[in-house]
Amino acid sequence: MKSYYLKNWRSSVLGMAVVALATSSAFAATSNCKNPVEVTLDGNVKMKFCEIPAGSAAIGSERGESDEKPVTKRDFKSFQMGQYTVTQQQYKAVLGEEPWKENGQLKSYVKEGDNNPAVYVSYIQAKQFARIMNLLDPSAKYRLPTEAEFEYAARAGTVTEYYWGDEIDPSYAYYWDNSKGVAEYARDVTSCPVAALDKKYPGYCANDFGLMHMLGNVWQWTADAYVNSYANAPTDGNLAVAGDAGSNRVIRGGSWLNDGQFLRSAFRYYVAPDNRSDIVGFRLVRTPK
Repeated sequence: MKSYYLKNWRSSVLGMAVVALATSSAFAATSNCKNPVEVTLDGNVKMKFCEIPAGSAAIGSERGESDEKPVTKRDFKSFQMGQYTVTQQQYKAVLGEEPWKENGQLKSYVKEGDNNPAVYVSYIQAKQFARIMNLLDPSAKYRLPTEAEFEYAARAGTVTEYYWGDEIDPSYAYYWDNSKGVAEYARDVTSCPVAALDKKYPGYCANDFGLMHMLGNVWQWTADAYVNSYANAPTDGNLAVAGDAGSNRVIRGGSWLNDGQFLRSAFRYYVAPDNRSDIVGFRLVRTPK
């Protein structure tokens, strides 16, 4: 069992082009996005991916919860990770649906916007999104990240509690302390919490792999079935723990609704695969064939 609980958990035919992008200015959101690839969906909607380098890393934390132990070394082949969580605009372009609405009206704790995260999306729906992407772009394989890939990409080479250091910092991530009474919903995926810095240095809160909001804003689905220990974890970090179809699935990253401790790079939580919530979204992994 967790030693503490999540605050206020709430359940609830396209064309495609793939373009390699040049890296932009030092403080642009793509500043540290290695070999960025841009995929164009129907309606000229874009989706960006950053290359995550091959390597080895320790996954988990000896200072964290019991299910973050034992810390295990994982080996990773290179893969591409969505620079942002999947947006409402992207979700509509691919699946033509708006699960964050009911009878045409926004559900609770959601802000509508092209660049706001697609929420109220279940694990099952996120997998469906990936399957459609595979049909649209036969040059690559699309899927949810393994939870090891998620932590590896979130850390971006760091060994601290968060990719910016060992203390929660409200200038980098959206979480309860900078959301309560201000904006109680997931924010624009391209934005950073401090407006003045965001305006002057767009994307300053991206990690060293160029990924935005790997920690905070919304929890994100991973491919893994939840197990309560890393004792039998695969050494291949690109391999998910499969589980049964109805197994609880791991979500990572924390959200705007949660305290800062839930945003730690190693923190794990899990929900049922059909769970749909205002604080859960997803991003994809892309592997060129």
